Amino acid sequence: MAENESRSDEPEVKFDEELPVLPIRNAVLFPGAVAPFDVGREKSVALVEDIENLKQPVIVIFAQRDPSTDDPGQDDLYSVGVAARVLKALKHSSGNYSLILQGLMRVRMESVGSKDPYLKARVSKLDEPKAEDVEAEALAMSLRDIAKQVIQLMPELPREASSLIDSINEPGQLSDLVAANLDAPVDEKAQLLETIDPKERIKKVLRLLTRQLEILKMRERINSQIKEEMGKNQREYVLRQQLKAIKEELGEEDGDQGDLDALEERITKADLPSEPEKVARKQLKRLRSMQVGSAEYTVVRTYIDWILDI
Repeated sequence: MAENESRSDEPEVKFDEELPVLPIRNAVLFPGAVAPFDVGREKSVALVEDIENLKQPVIVIFAQRDPSTDDPGQDDLYSVGVAARVLKALKHSSGNYSLILQGLMRVRMESVGSKDPYLKARVSKLDEPKAEDVEAEALAMSLRDIAKQVIQLMPELPREASSLIDSINEPGQLSDLVAANLDAPVDEKAQLLETIDPKERIKKVLRLLTRQLEILKMRERINSQIKEEMGKNQREYVLRQQLKAIKEELGEEDGDQGDLDALEERITKADLPSEPEKVARKQLKRLRSMQVGSAEYTVVRTYIDWILDI
């Protein structure tokens, strides 16, 4: 689960200056989130290598509309992104970088300035309204409840995830934390980032999270059905092996088993219509569990022979 840091220690950002733009593919960074990103494109690498020379320790992150665009401009990026700081940059032998970024605040791209050696733009800060009424509190409670249900169905998430959700009181921050960890397409996450009003954002997150919860519940039901079926098959196998051992003790196994195997082969080769074949195989299954020489055994065996002969 992506971490969520306090926003009280945000650095002061001068929005009257152009800021470096780092376009990201197949992801959306939210305020408060700390997340890893790989950087390999020429302009992005140039930006990372120039970070120490920046006037402000802040860059702006915008998600791409089309991840296949290699050199995106303003029209290729979603209009709302986040100001972020680079917590860590690790250079690989290939020349690419792995970054740890912390989202700080929502920003809107106003205009693009220089494009070389990397993209720069003027942005404006987007201040979200306060959400301190009863409706906001109720929405936040619903979001916490559903988020915890999702966490219970995802054992790969750390145990601390539920505690992290409980520790966030501000509805806007809570919605951003959940949104950052949603299993949703980039365009849907971008819409959440563009939703400035916290209550409206929580409603949208709730819809997406409820969908994810239903998918997880369905997966759980399917897994339970598969396990139940596997258990049933396992029990049948054990019983069959026990029956085989009993027959071996009684000296009935070899000849009878070979006879029934030959009968099964006759059914397979008979090219019967679907329904008669189903009946024949069902009766053969009964036959395998019967006492050889019993009256019922003889009747069932004769019935199967009759099906094969007509």
